[in-house]
Amino acid sequence: MNDNESINVKEARYCLLCGDEGEILYKDQRDRLFGAPGIWSLMQCTGCQLVWLNPQPTTDSIGKLYANYFTHTAPKTDRNRNGGLRKVVKASILQSRYGYRMDGSSKALGSFLSCIGPLREIVGSSVRWLEASEKGRLLDVGCGNGAYIDHMRWLGWNVVGVEPDEEAASIAMKSGLDVFRGSLEDAKFPAKHFDVVTMNHVIEHVANPVGLLKECRRVLKPGGKLVVSTPNVKSLGRYLFDDAWLAWDPPRHLQLFSPGALRTCAESAGLEVFELRTTAKSASSMWAASSSIRRDGELPGCSLKGTSLWMRIKGLGFLAWEHGLFGPREAGEEIVMVAGR
Repeated sequence: MNDNESINVKEARYCLLCGDEGEILYKDQRDRLFGAPGIWSLMQCTGCQLVWLNPQPTTDSIGKLYANYFTHTAPKTDRNRNGGLRKVVKASILQSRYGYRMDGSSKALGSFLSCIGPLREIVGSSVRWLEASEKGRLLDVGCGNGAYIDHMRWLGWNVVGVEPDEEAASIAMKSGLDVFRGSLEDAKFPAKHFDVVTMNHVIEHVANPVGLLKECRRVLKPGGKLVVSTPNVKSLGRYLFDDAWLAWDPPRHLQLFSPGALRTCAESAGLEVFELRTTAKSASSMWAASSSIRRDGELPGCSLKGTSLWMRIKGLGFLAWEHGLFGPREAGEEIVMVAGR
């Protein structure tokens, strides 16, 4: 065990999927978002296409990396969920495409808007692309401050969350949500208990993703669904922005995946992969954030407040470009995987 500016770390030179020694992709990296200490490198496996942080923080130091994290503030709540054009658009697409009956929505409008691929993806991601007909017991692993499970509860799901960050879990519980403070393994849920398990930008934060997926499989009912989304190291943004790509996020992202590497993890955990694709839904914000990091070397608090109109327009252009030209392939900013027992 070594010390990295007060963070206890251990060396991680080898690929967790194949055991081969990795090559240095970037070195001397620092936290560009939340000011965590430490100097880090990113390694890559040329065979598995996995990228990982080296050195890696030990379990006792993980909390120091999240001291100022964005989930430590209460989520915004919409007291009037159906007011305003944006809410009408969202409600209409959720009704037309995903079957959620909502006041103020228009099925005809939703059918029309659902033909706009990027818009359909953005709205669909708010429910993790789950249809109303699938309603049941839902577990969100790494639920943060509870914004997602609060939304799904309002849509009629029976929701449970797991969150290892004590401050974020406390915020979620203050909203009356059923949240276990700790890891999924520590929660010791019954086997074959949940109809759906979701993990949104969580698997890249854990040192043992195969072990986490095995536990997801254990608590998932036969015929149930696991939905995972995570940054894509083969995205267009990654190649355009190089080491300024927002999703590298050292030192919190311990493992980063290509679609193939994520499939390997899932199959190693005994899961059957039903769907594996990429989405450009976050391309606009990724463009703006990565541009700021490339220009200024950091993006404090991961905040895009004050982003210029021109930057927003360029971000939307990047979204349309990535979705239209590369969406069906592997170049979307995020991977979406649907798997089951």
